[in-house]
Amino acid sequence: MSERPSAGVRFVVTRVPEAPSNALIYRGFAHTPSADWPVEVRLDDTAKGSATVEGDLGDSERAALASAALRLVRAAAKGERPPRKIVRWRDLA
Repeated sequence: MSERPSAGVRFVVTRVPEAPSNALIYRGFAHTPSADWPVEVRLDDTAKGSATVEGDLGDSERAALASAALRLVRAAAKGERPPRKIVRWRDLA
C-alpha cells in the first residue's frame, strides 16, 4: 500500500518519546496526492496545542493541513495511554 492517497490526505505521525512530561509531541508526514509534507503536532497537558506543516504550501493549504493534524492528534491522544503511532486518512474538501 502506498503512503500517498489518491484523494484527501493521509497523516502518519509518531509520538516523540523524549518529549517533556507535560507535553505530547507527534512528528511525521501529511501525504497528499501530489506531495509529502513534514508535520509536527504539540499538545500540552490541557490538550491545547499547535501544529506546524513545513514546505512550499499556500497559507490556506498549510492552515487546513495543520488544523486537520491538530484535531486528529487531539482525538487520538485522549485517555491515559496515547498511541505511539497514528495513521489516518482525512478528506479536506
